[in-house]
Amino acid sequence: MTVTTINVNDMHCASCSNKIRNALQNFAGIQSLQFNPVRRQVFVTHDDAVSSANLLESIELAGFHPHLESDSRFVWQASRDLLKRLGVAGLAMMQVMMVQIALYAGAFQGIEDSIRRLLEFTALLFCIPVVVYAAVPFFRSALTSIRHGLNMDAPIALAVSIAFGISLANTLRGSGEVYYDSVVMFTFLMLGARYLEQRLRHRLGVEDSLQASMPRFANVVEAERIEQRPLQQVGVGAQLWIAEGEQIPLDGVLDSDTAIVEEALLTGESDWQQRHHGARLFAGTFNRGHGFYLKSTAVLEDSRVAEIDKLANTALDAKHHLARLADKVARVFVPAILCIAAATYFLWSWFAPEQAIPAALAVLVVSCPCALSLATPAALTAALTRLRQAGVLVKNSRALEVTNDLGHVFFDKTGTLTDPRTQISAVHRLGSLSEDECLRYAAALQAHASHPLAEAFKNAQVKPALQAEVVTGQGVQGTVENHQVRIGSAAFCGCSGQTQATAEASGKQVFLSIDDKPAAVFTIDNPLRSDAQQTVKALQSDGLTVNMLSGDNQANCAPLAAQIGIQYIAASLPEAKPQVLQQARNNNQDSNSPHHGVLYVGDGVNDLPALATADVSVATLETSDLVKSKADVVLLTRRLGALRDFLRIGGRSRQIMRQNLMWALLYNVLAIPLAAFGYAPPWAAALGMSISSLIVMANATRILNTPLETD
Repeated sequence: MTVTTINVNDMHCASCSNKIRNALQNFAGIQSLQFNPVRRQVFVTHDDAVSSANLLESIELAGFHPHLESDSRFVWQASRDLLKRLGVAGLAMMQVMMVQIALYAGAFQGIEDSIRRLLEFTALLFCIPVVVYAAVPFFRSALTSIRHGLNMDAPIALAVSIAFGISLANTLRGSGEVYYDSVVMFTFLMLGARYLEQRLRHRLGVEDSLQASMPRFANVVEAERIEQRPLQQVGVGAQLWIAEGEQIPLDGVLDSDTAIVEEALLTGESDWQQRHHGARLFAGTFNRGHGFYLKSTAVLEDSRVAEIDKLANTALDAKHHLARLADKVARVFVPAILCIAAATYFLWSWFAPEQAIPAALAVLVVSCPCALSLATPAALTAALTRLRQAGVLVKNSRALEVTNDLGHVFFDKTGTLTDPRTQISAVHRLGSLSEDECLRYAAALQAHASHPLAEAFKNAQVKPALQAEVVTGQGVQGTVENHQVRIGSAAFCGCSGQTQATAEASGKQVFLSIDDKPAAVFTIDNPLRSDAQQTVKALQSDGLTVNMLSGDNQANCAPLAAQIGIQYIAASLPEAKPQVLQQARNNNQDSNSPHHGVLYVGDGVNDLPALATADVSVATLETSDLVKSKADVVLLTRRLGALRDFLRIGGRSRQIMRQNLMWALLYNVLAIPLAAFGYAPPWAAALGMSISSLIVMANATRILNTPLETD
């Protein structure tokens, strides 16, 4: 199975997306289609036998100009082409407006016919480059849309054509009104709005795409020489040199003793992390210490950063209900506008024929389905981008819909409120060896074990161990500095008589014996996450009811719940957790509370039933890929405070979406009647349409400034 990313720069609205979907949905071998309307990308999941060239051809036949994401020159060329057309329209507009001022003055003060005709031909001369060059993108897009359904460029192209055609005919005839100023002005304004919109899209697109921020080259080490190569030419197993301050280009394992990395791009955590030989490092993170060697374990397309991008794009494809509503309106918007413009022309022709054409042109130009179509995707993209900066990956955008409706938050205990990384909380000596010596002997054997409890010893100094053997279910034994050492259960280490002395300790006990003599007992537990208590209190202050729902026993749950200040339900079986969530939801509905939604945060396979039942399901960073695949939201950071970022940004995005839709609808409801009744000349209509789209995009970018818990 292959995922091909296709850029379609002339995909402007929901109608465009539907045309592409119709062109590809019956294509043999295609499994799924996803769209990112802000980045103007189509993600096609298809069989390996399907050629990318065939996909591009199908989209071209639908009237678009697609190109592969890897071919970045098209993006640069499109921006450069748009700027050139804008420049031509701007220069022509300045010249035509000077001529038109003279014509307007002559209409009031009188002007010789020969002078008037000279000015009209001069305006025509400067208007021609605008029509045959600057406005071509509108004509091309409108013409190609005729076969598959009119798009938002159709009214613009029609307005330019009618205004120029009538003006040309009247100029050649020597009588009648000319509208060259309207042609050049609203072409310039449309192109200017599209260019500014492209810049705003670029801001969202670049910040939204993790892969777009990756370096283009990698320093490959071969034969003790460092050679810079394009990232696409670096395969698995290559040794890379990562200089101080450089961004890591590929996933890999550390091939030097130590490294200090900043993982904020992926996790949202600004603190630098120290890594040791053999540790996994990820593409997109930064080297904040001395240079080191890295052995690549994946190409860029298979890296963690690419996987995050793919998951994030599924969120954009799962449309918000407001986006679905806007799409339905946008589909019928253009035909409706054409009908209104035609009706406007015929009605004015009865009462004031001289106003018929300006009013009809104004109606064509003033309408803005683009703003309506972008109202929710722009806000959604900005929200997902800001959340990713906070270390939150939203896989299902519908989770953002219900953030304001949540009334309950349930946390699993082990691995969720507590840190899944075990640590040694106490060392109880049973012999004459010091604590440090006991730790060194224990770490020597635990280095050969994969049990979670062994992780607690990984930071201790390690003595060399010989003939180390893992005894399943009991512990590890081996030879350390000519001593027979065992670590594990009390029975395995011959320490059964010592269990009474340590019975009062909380956590799990791991025993150590040296030469069959008890040496030490280590108490190992999962500490509370550093910000768990702060996060719970903050959620409670936000009006949410916060509970701990754990399968652990009462004795282990009660002290932790008391420490955090949280209600709890202990000894809850996996199949019983959904019933608890449903009961909480029903209680709020019975009390007519608008906040009846339930959010569940878990980390284990035993949490899957609860994750499936919750209105919003959240998986923690350390959980398995299976659990992450079933969750709506994945925390890419160890901070539980990222949950508040999710709730805050989710609520803000919903607010911005509503604002954008209200603005787009209100603008059209007010602007179209004003244009139809002759109160908005064509140039003002063009200005209004331009501003409408820009307001929607600019309003969406406000989400990028939402403060985070770490700010």
